[in-house]
Amino acid sequence: MTTRPDQPAPNPAPGPAPSATQLAAPQAMPPAQVTAPAQPAPWHGTSPPPPSIGGTLFAGLWPERDSTPQLRSLLGSLAVGALAALLAFERRLGVIAFVVLLLGGLLVWRASADRTSRLVLISAAVATALGFATFWRAVEWLAVVSVLLGGVVAAMAVTRATKVSGIIAAVASWPLSGIRGLPLLGRTITATSRKGALWPVLRTAAISLVALVLFGGLFASADAIFGSWANAIIPDLRWDTIIARTFILVMVGGVTLAGCYLALNPPKVDQVVGPAKKRVRLWEWAVPVGFVIAMFAGFLLAQANATLRGHEYVRAQAGMSYADYVHQGFAQLTFATILMLVVVALTLRKASTESATDRLWLRLLLGTLSVLTLAVVASALWRMHLYQQTYGFTSLRLFVDGFELWLGVLVVLVLVALVRLSTRWLGRAAVFAAAAMLLGLAALNPDAWVAGHNIDRFATSGRLDAAYLHSLSDDAVPTIAQSALPTDLKSCILHVAPYDYETSPGTTRSDDWLEFNLGRARAERARASVPAPTSPDVCAPFYQGDVRWDRTR
Repeated sequence: MTTRPDQPAPNPAPGPAPSATQLAAPQAMPPAQVTAPAQPAPWHGTSPPPPSIGGTLFAGLWPERDSTPQLRSLLGSLAVGALAALLAFERRLGVIAFVVLLLGGLLVWRASADRTSRLVLISAAVATALGFATFWRAVEWLAVVSVLLGGVVAAMAVTRATKVSGIIAAVASWPLSGIRGLPLLGRTITATSRKGALWPVLRTAAISLVALVLFGGLFASADAIFGSWANAIIPDLRWDTIIARTFILVMVGGVTLAGCYLALNPPKVDQVVGPAKKRVRLWEWAVPVGFVIAMFAGFLLAQANATLRGHEYVRAQAGMSYADYVHQGFAQLTFATILMLVVVALTLRKASTESATDRLWLRLLLGTLSVLTLAVVASALWRMHLYQQTYGFTSLRLFVDGFELWLGVLVVLVLVALVRLSTRWLGRAAVFAAAAMLLGLAALNPDAWVAGHNIDRFATSGRLDAAYLHSLSDDAVPTIAQSALPTDLKSCILHVAPYDYETSPGTTRSDDWLEFNLGRARAERARASVPAPTSPDVCAPFYQGDVRWDRTR
């Protein structure tokens, strides 16, 4: 039915009559409901960020626990990189290198959520002590190895890695943090620009730089002493060094920023390698381990036989002298020790420990193998000792001795772990044992130790490699200067380089205060106490083969 406009609408159902108030009030029409298209909610930094490629790829093992912008970490990393690029470039290891490492480590420590835990505090102290080698000793290889091991300790601490596989994954995750943290870096830069904090920072830095250059240049030209201080601090920004300094800025700042992200969002490194899905039965692992034990026992039996029967037996059996016999095979013995540790790790991972019999045989066979391995380590160290007595001492051989000792400590730790068949703590113990070995080596002063033992060997054998003594770092200079060697020989070793004696005595460059190093400072004083040779030609006989000197002269 159609209703005209002048007619009231029909009432479909009877009901109560409306009141007077209802009749008097105007009836408002409801507004039309318009559905707007869905818009993504803006991200403000407090809610979880939108998914990214990195988040999807690492979501299982590497969740991003803190996704808020990290302005302090970004600016601090840039400052550390700028400090290294401006002051550490073209300078030897010393104060500035240690300061850069210390500041970078403090940034990483501050970013860690567990920075007050016992593990992180102990690891921070150990890493700082390892980094101190850049300021303590002049030998560069020891400083580089110590810094690298300090990075391993830091990665292990901030990720709370316990297993060996977890520690390896923690070290690998440091460079991967540069990729994993790219979304957070983008959000930090975006949030900084939105808050308007980036432009004031850049403006303040530019004004400060102009003031520094203007007034620093005026005062440096007005006072010679102030000018010398300024030259030691202000870098020489030549065009050919700008690219190198930029690379150092990006590299040091990037490594520091990646470490901050790793500490802020540590991955689940101990879950990279899960537990073994299937355990093997007793005879499946006992048979190959038994063959390994037999090989170790046979080798030690041959060693004992040669030692007891002496030179004639070795010459008859091996066709070589006893000296040549004991000098061979050190590298093979070291590699055999490493393989033994791998065998033990695989056996503990795959062997069944359900019954008391399984656990008993596991302790018995792996314990026997560990004890035999300790004997192999002792044999390797004895061979290296005899080798050095015959051919001289070197820093590399001393480091190899330390590495072999560290392997022996690992074998002892394995024996301790077999008591409860628990190796969860073994990875951290191995890293801290390596740190203790390097710190002990730094305290020993390897180049000075090598120089002293070669000089002592010269007293009995009459042979001395003067060219090698000259090649040692400045740590060896005080030992050589205070030795009982003839004055001419000491002068040549400390002042004239091999193959340069036809020209003039060599000269050494003094450090400025930014590259001050305790080892080089002591060497400079000790070298000054020994006069330079009267003529470079005096040194020619010392660098042509082994020196043979009659001490009665």
